[in-house]
Amino acid sequence: MGAGGGRPDVDAAAWSVSPAALASAPMSPVIARIERELRDIWTSPTAPGDTPKTRVCTMNLVVIAGSREIAERYTSVVDEVTASIPARAIVVSLEPDAPAATLEGEATAVCAVGGESQTVCSERVRLSATGSTCARVASAVEALCVPEIPTTLVWLGRVHVDDPVFLTIANQAERVILDTEYTSLASLMKLAAWARAERERPAVADLAWTRLAVWQELCARFFDDPKMRDHAYGITKLTLIQASEAGARLGSEGALLLGWLATRLGWKLQRLGGAMRFRRPDGGHVTVTLNSVARPSEVAPAALAGIKLEAEAGGVKATGSVVRDLASGIEGQSPDADMVRWQLDVPFPVATEQRVRLRDNKGGKLLVRTLHRPVSDPTLSDAVAFAEQVFEDGLICT
Repeated sequence: MGAGGGRPDVDAAAWSVSPAALASAPMSPVIARIERELRDIWTSPTAPGDTPKTRVCTMNLVVIAGSREIAERYTSVVDEVTASIPARAIVVSLEPDAPAATLEGEATAVCAVGGESQTVCSERVRLSATGSTCARVASAVEALCVPEIPTTLVWLGRVHVDDPVFLTIANQAERVILDTEYTSLASLMKLAAWARAERERPAVADLAWTRLAVWQELCARFFDDPKMRDHAYGITKLTLIQASEAGARLGSEGALLLGWLATRLGWKLQRLGGAMRFRRPDGGHVTVTLNSVARPSEVAPAALAGIKLEAEAGGVKATGSVVRDLASGIEGQSPDADMVRWQLDVPFPVATEQRVRLRDNKGGKLLVRTLHRPVSDPTLSDAVAFAEQVFEDGLICT
């Protein structure tokens, strides 16, 4: 059962139907057939010599895509996730502008070899809704979810918190996951504000935030040595670098990393004479700038490409940088395999340079890492709240 127990504040007659009404709706034959397919998966006799199958379901994983093409591409991601996190996955494509009102669907088992020669199987349901049927697809999803276990909603695309499909499913979910690297920071901010408005609403997660975990670790590493601790509170300049053209606004990854640094180090945002300033707890100011580098086609728009910190403590200056080698692909992996150069320049023995490969940041592995994180993430909430303040004026690439 999800953490959000309330119903959305919309017309229930228009956007939600009872099981009895669902039985007489045009979509009911599809739902009935899918339910039969799900039963048949587990009731069909096992052929002699087949590996015994074990059905495991720890959660409902609902994925909503804005087109059939996106849903088809993401199906392989979902299968990769359910291989390690057994779930009933429901992948839905919505095309409300299509002329015909249709609902198509199918169910299948997704199996992986477990311990003791057991085959552990999850269930994957595909739904494709077009036209006016999209308005009622949330009821179909609700009917197909396994009761009494958590539901996670992955929303692929921009979020509109007044969208009745989103509201109906999200209010039954424990957590809503976005990917603001491919949508927008505005979507995350609107969703976070909606979630904060009522205590019963689901928690918010972001795949872009999960990608930043390694960047956060590398930034923190600058100040690991006791000689460097005071420098963390003496940062004088922060330079963010993103893959975009000059004149572009700060992207979601850069904004979230800025929000994380600012909230961890106690910076406050001030405006003076129309200018945006960042003040440290000791009263000193941090200059924040945004630079751009060329973006290879394989790299997401406004992806974080580097960060540089300049700090001073006890009269000793230090400079730390993390620069991503964009499109540093290696054979058999994605073109943006993400090699970064970590460098600390300071007149202490701790000064050094390293090359680090970021963790897998694509597809199923990224979503698995996100699902393994705690449902509630106050650090993300703090970073988003700070990013909201910056977003009002924005930082522009030079």
